[in-house]
Amino acid sequence: MTRNTLKTLGEYTLVFVLSLLILTWVMQLWRADLKVPFTYFVDSLFYSIATKGTIENGWWLHNPSLGAPAGLHYEAYPAPENFHFALIKLISIFSSDQALVLNLFYLLTFPLTALTSFYFLRSFRFSFGAALVASLLYAFLPYHFFRSYHLMMAAYYLIPLMVLVMMWVCLEQRLQGRKLIASVVICIIGGCGVYYPFFFAFLLPVAGVVAWWNRRSVAPLVAGLVLSGVVAGTMVVNHLPTIIYQRSHGAASLGNRSAGDAEIMGLKITQLLLPIGGHRWEKFAALKYRYNLGPLINENDTSSLGVFGSIGFLVLIGVIFYRRKLPALLEPLSWLNLAAVLLGTIGGFGVLFALLVSPQIRAYNRISPFIAFFSFVVVAWLLDAVCKRLPTPQLRVVYYVGLVVVLSLGVLDQTTTTFFFVPEYEKNKREYESDADFVSRIEASLPPRAMVFQLPYMPFPESPSLYQMKAYEHYKAYLHSQTLRWSYGAPLGEEEDKWQQAVAAEPAPELVKNVRDAGFSGIYLNRDGYEDHGTKLENDLKSTIGTDPLVNREGNLVFFKLSQ
Repeated sequence: MTRNTLKTLGEYTLVFVLSLLILTWVMQLWRADLKVPFTYFVDSLFYSIATKGTIENGWWLHNPSLGAPAGLHYEAYPAPENFHFALIKLISIFSSDQALVLNLFYLLTFPLTALTSFYFLRSFRFSFGAALVASLLYAFLPYHFFRSYHLMMAAYYLIPLMVLVMMWVCLEQRLQGRKLIASVVICIIGGCGVYYPFFFAFLLPVAGVVAWWNRRSVAPLVAGLVLSGVVAGTMVVNHLPTIIYQRSHGAASLGNRSAGDAEIMGLKITQLLLPIGGHRWEKFAALKYRYNLGPLINENDTSSLGVFGSIGFLVLIGVIFYRRKLPALLEPLSWLNLAAVLLGTIGGFGVLFALLVSPQIRAYNRISPFIAFFSFVVVAWLLDAVCKRLPTPQLRVVYYVGLVVVLSLGVLDQTTTTFFFVPEYEKNKREYESDADFVSRIEASLPPRAMVFQLPYMPFPESPSLYQMKAYEHYKAYLHSQTLRWSYGAPLGEEEDKWQQAVAAEPAPELVKNVRDAGFSGIYLNRDGYEDHGTKLENDLKSTIGTDPLVNREGNLVFFKLSQ
C-alpha cells in the first residue's frame, strides 16, 4: 500500500469518525436504547413495518401478516426505495430486530453523506480542510434530523454522487471510459426511488443545456438527456410492481392528490435562509417562530441551510450576474441551483408539472438537499480562497483554527436540543415496551396465525388522523407480534378495504358476527380513534361478546377474544 493510499484512507477514516462523534453529541446517543426506535409515530411506522417485513419475508413488497386475510401489498403504493432497502437487508444479516436495524440504517446515513460529499470535493481538488468542514456541515443539515421519520428522505447520501455526474456532464468534453461507466452506475443506483431520482432526472438535462450553451457542443446535451433517460428508466423498472398492480386493481390506493398539493408543499426561499425552529440562540428562535405564524408552513419548514449554507446559496445567486471569469465549478452550479429553485419554489415549474403531467410528485420542498449541496460546495470554495491568501505557516495555523471554529459554529447553528435532534428516548421506550407487553398478552391468548380485526377503520396509505389517533397507529401491534395476523393494511379501494370499512360501521352484534364468520379470532380497539374514547362501542362489544377485554398499561388499547 503506497503512502498516498494510506493518506487517502486516513482522510476518509477521519471523516467517518468525526461524523460519528458529532452525531453522538448532537443526538445524545449515550442515552439511547438502540432496540427502541428513535421515532415511533406516523410515517416512521410505515418504514418500521417495511423493515420488519423485509427481515421476515425476504423483501418488503408483500406481507402476509398485515391486511388480513389477503395480506399487505406494498405494490399498491409507489415507494420503491429498493437501493436503501438493499442496504437495510444487508444490515439485517447481523440482527433480526427491526428497531435496531432501522436505527443503525438511520445513523449510518450521516457518515455515508459525509463520505460521499468529501469524495466529491476531493475529486475536484478542494483542500482537505475545506472539504472536511463542508462535507460534515452538509451531512448535519437540519433536514437530516427533521426527516428522521421520513426515513428515505433522510437518506440523501447519494445526492453528492448525483451532482458529480452533473458536473461531469457540464465540464467534460465527452463522457467516456471510467467516468461514463461510473455515471451510468450512479444513474441506475440513484434511480431506485421517487423524489431524489425525479429531481436528478430534471437536473441532468439542465446540466447538458448549460454545457451546450457554454461550449456550443451538442455532446454534453445528448449525454445529459441520455443519462436522464437512464434514471427515468430505472425509476420505471423499480415501479413495475406498482404499475402492474395498479393496472389490474385500479389506482385508488394512490390516494387523492392535486396540483394544489405542490403549491402547499413547495419550497420557500425564506425558509432556506431563516434559522431552524427552536434555535439555540433565542433571538433566532424567536425570529423563526414569528415567521411560522404565517401561511403555508408544513414540512417545507425543514429546509434551512444554516448560516454558512445560506452564504453559499447567496453567492450562487450572485454568480449569475457576475461577468468576470469564475472557477469552473461555480457557473454550472449557479445555473443548477437556479433551476432547482425554479422547479421547487411555490408557484414554480413543479406546480405546472403537477397540473399538466402528474400530481403524484407533490412535496417539491424536498429538492432542498440538492440546493444545500450546491451551496456547501461554494462554502468549500470560499474556505479554499481564504487559505490561498495566507502565505505564511503562522497564518496557516490561524486558518486551521478558523476551520475548527467554522465547523463548530456550523454544527451549533444547524442543530439544537429539541425533538428530532434529540429523540424522546425515555418516552419512546415506555410506549414501545408497553405495546410489546400488550401484544405479548394477546399472542398468549390466541393460536399461531390467528387473525385480529383492528378498530377503528383506518384507510391505508396516507390516512389522516382520527380524533387522537394518528396515521399508521394500527401498525404498532404488528411490530411487536411474532405469530398473529392483523387486519390493517388492506390497500385503499380494494375489496378487503371496502369490507373492513363496511363492517367497522356496523352495530356491535353484526360486527362481531361478520368478523367471526370471516375467521378472525379477536378484536383490537384503539380508544383514541373515537370521539367518546370508544366508550359506547366498547360497552356494546362487551355486552355482545360477554367477556371483559384485555387493556394496555396506558388504557388506550383494548382486545376482545372471540370464541369460535
